[in-house]
Amino acid sequence: MQPIKSAWWRLVKFGFRLLYNELAFTYDAVSVIVSLGEWQAWQRAALNFLPPHAAPVLELAHGTGNLQRALHAAGIRSLAIDLSPHMSRLAARKLRRAKAPVRLIRARAEQLPFRAQAFPAAISTFPTAFILA
Repeated sequence: MQPIKSAWWRLVKFGFRLLYNELAFTYDAVSVIVSLGEWQAWQRAALNFLPPHAAPVLELAHGTGNLQRALHAAGIRSLAIDLSPHMSRLAARKLRRAKAPVRLIRARAEQLPFRAQAFPAAISTFPTAFILA
């Protein structure tokens, strides 16, 4: 890779690391800005791709909990994982405010702590760390 391109990607990855960790409290606002206000609608659109009666659903990279809240509102039982403790704290707070169950686990998508085929469906709406890997 060219030195400038390599430096650019390192900077992008550093920015995402900050956004998912120390700056997680800005994530929802950043998402609204970069999606021109469509981020939550895009996330909810993913629900249409779940097979009927697919519960429990596993969400990979739950972020601030918006999709978990939408799954609960749709009556879909779910559990979610994320590697960031910062995101998990925000998501738990958001779910408690919505009176939704808090089923969040800190884990890596590459090393799921569940038996094979424990979930009939999995969903992930923006796993940047995996896209950029």
